[in-house]
Parts: sequence; C-alpha cells; structure tokens
Amino acid sequence: MAMVDATAVLVQQRRYNEPDLLDEFAALANTAHYRIIGTYDIIAAPAAKYGIRSGKVEEIKTWIGVNKPDFVLFSPYLKSSQLFRLMETWDTEVRDRTQVILEIFDLHARTQQAKLQIEQARLNYELPFERHQLRMRLQKEHTGDRPIAEQIGAGEDLLNLRVHEIRRRIALISDKLEKISESQALLKKKRESMGYIEIALAGYTNAGKSTLHNALTGSGVEIADELFTTLSTKAAELNLPGRHIVLSDSVGFISNLPHALLEAFNTTLMEIGSADIIILVVDASEQVEEMNRKIRTCLDTFSEIGANGVPIIAALNKIDLLDDSSIASRSELLKDVSNSVIPISAKNKTNIDELIKAIEKALPSLWRYAITLPYGDEGMSVLSLLHEVAVIESESYSEDSIQVIALLDFEAEQKISKLLPVTSLQKLQASSKAATAV
Repeated sequence: MAMVDATAVLVQQRRYNEPDLLDEFAALANTAHYRIIGTYDIIAAPAAKYGIRSGKVEEIKTWIGVNKPDFVLFSPYLKSSQLFRLMETWDTEVRDRTQVILEIFDLHARTQQAKLQIEQARLNYELPFERHQLRMRLQKEHTGDRPIAEQIGAGEDLLNLRVHEIRRRIALISDKLEKISESQALLKKKRESMGYIEIALAGYTNAGKSTLHNALTGSGVEIADELFTTLSTKAAELNLPGRHIVLSDSVGFISNLPHALLEAFNTTLMEIGSADIIILVVDASEQVEEMNRKIRTCLDTFSEIGANGVPIIAALNKIDLLDDSSIASRSELLKDVSNSVIPISAKNKTNIDELIKAIEKALPSLWRYAITLPYGDEGMSVLSLLHEVAVIESESYSEDSIQVIALLDFEAEQKISKLLPVTSLQKLQASSKAATAV
C-alpha cells in the first residue's frame, strides 16, 4: 500500500496507435492515495530490457535524482525482470498498473470473499517476481554469471520455501472461495425457485452504478467519486408490482483489466453473465471518443465472462451535465448497443420512472388468472407458493374452495399448473381491459 502522502511519478508507455490513458492512470494513482509530482507519456514500441528505451530510463533516472519521488508508477504492465531492473537502475520502488489496481481493491474490500479474491490475485501476480528477485540476489552473492549447483545451497532452499508457501496459500484461498461460490449458487437457486428475476448493473468503473442502485432500491450502497468503490456484489430487491426482482451492483470494468483479476473476480462477474437483464450504465459526461472506448471495454468484458445474449438496457447517466443536443447525439450512439436507451441522472433521479418502464417492458408479460384451490394442506401449500411467485389481487373463501385472482408470468404459471388440475387454473379473457397483459 502507498504511504500517507506518498509521492509518485507516472510513466506511461504506449504505441503510436494506442489511446492516451494517462489521465485514467492518474485517477487510479489518486484513488490509491499517491500524490503525483510528475508524468511521462512515452510513445514508442516497448523495449525488452526495461519496457522502455534505455535513453528514457536515463532521463527518468536524472529526474528522480532531482525530485526524489517515493515511487515510480508504470503503465501498463512490466515483466518481473523489467520491474527488477528498473528498481535497480532508479534506486526507487517501481509498481505497475496491476499493482496499483490491487492496492485500490485492498482499500475497498469489505467482504471476506473480496479480501480473499484480492489476496489470491496479488499472490499470483507476485509469484514470478519473487522467483526472479531471489534468483538475482543469489547470483550477486557469487562470482561468475550464474551460481553453480554447489553454490546454491540454502539460497535455493529459501527460494523454494517462499514459492511453496505462496502456492500453498493460493490453494487454500481457492478452497475457501469455492465454498463461498457454492453457498452463493445455493442462494441463487433458491431465488430462482421462488421466481426471482435477476437484473445486473454493469459498466465502466465510476459510471454511477452504485448511485443508480440507490436510486432504484434505496439500498444505501457505498457511493464515492473514486474508482472501484464497489467490489463485492451488492443485491437488493427492486419493488415492481407482480415481480420478484433482485438488482445487483458489482465491480466496475476498466480497460485491460489484468487477466489475474478477471479470474479472481470470476464469481462476482458471473452474476452479470447469469442475469436475466443487464443495465449498462454509461457516463454521458465524457467526451464521445472516451465514452465509446469505455463502452467497447464493457462489451469486450461481457464477451469474456460469457454474458453475450443477455438483453441490455442502456442507461445514459449524468445527463444533468449535458445540454439536450449532446444527450440526443450520445443516445443515438448507444442504439447499436441496445434498442432501449434511457437518458438518466441517477444523482438527481431524473427519468428513473422511464428506466423502470424499460425494465418492465423487457420482462416476461404478466397475465391475470382465476385459480381455484381446494381446502386442506394441498390447497394452502399452493396458496403459499402463489404469494411467493405471483401478485395476489384477491382471495375469497367458499364452503369447499378458495378463489384467487393473481398475476403470473409464464414460469410461475408453469410451476402452479403442475400442482393443480387443468380446470383449476384459468387465464382470463383478454377482451376486458383487466385481463390484458400487464
């Protein structure tokens, strides 16, 4: 973790055709509590030895000697050998983009699952560096380019001990995460059996997902103007007539999210992939080019986690910062992502009703049924199930039966019909207004 008020210089290496993400990297660094005192944007092909050209390494070394930052933060990524060489050359601790993201995750982890996922990702990322660093130190203790077998001795034992320790810890974390996943799968199965529909909020980090979650459910999830505030899936019930809906808010996406982190947050991201509907939250206040880049990142992530084919509602957020013309043009750009594009301000709760209407439209239709239940345990059991999976409009009791008028979707109707005779479940005619699909 960064020290309090730790100073840092940012070094970004990118090819000529790659976008400038230095502002995003600076936002990551600020969220991780670094104070930036210098930046370098190096536009060139990556170099094998250091990741950047030797001339730039020397230039930055001179700057470090004058300004004495506590850390050098490098984007995008460095191999363990490159990281080690740069730290030796600059005599300063170097951390790359993955390590900065892991630090942010550490800051925001609240649940046991999130903490374990982060530790697992960090250990997987550190393992190659540990091996390289210890081997290099072993070589320095001996003459010649490489130590001979007889010279390795205790040093090699130390290396193997540390590596085995990391691997044991990774295996232990994997077992714990598997148990948590099993528990979550059971909860999901229970929700499905009760007729719950799952809607997932997804989007680039800091797009306003948690604010929208609060606006829709009043859940009180943590909101901050920082990246990766939400790491664990936060679920709350969305109150819509005739529906049992769970609305989940989970970790935001970011460009080039390290594969180790995608794997670590697999369980959390799978909530999005297995949802019935995805609400893609887009920050409309960004420049069009930047907005499009972030949308592409989200769609690419959907592909990686197997969320293709899930219906998408696009929520164009932060319209309170735009004029009508900008809102219209940005909405048009999202038509390729979703036929349903709703401009909103989650902060001001603008057009939240329109978003709810779009959600209702995307959900399976509800139909009104007249249901006749017999008295006794069997009838009361079905009535109890109806209260879970349907909206009860009325209940009336006669000498030998219970008459129920209820709104059911297709799945609920199939579930109830298996428990009753065919004549006990009657769809009301659509000729009257009350009998049409809701």
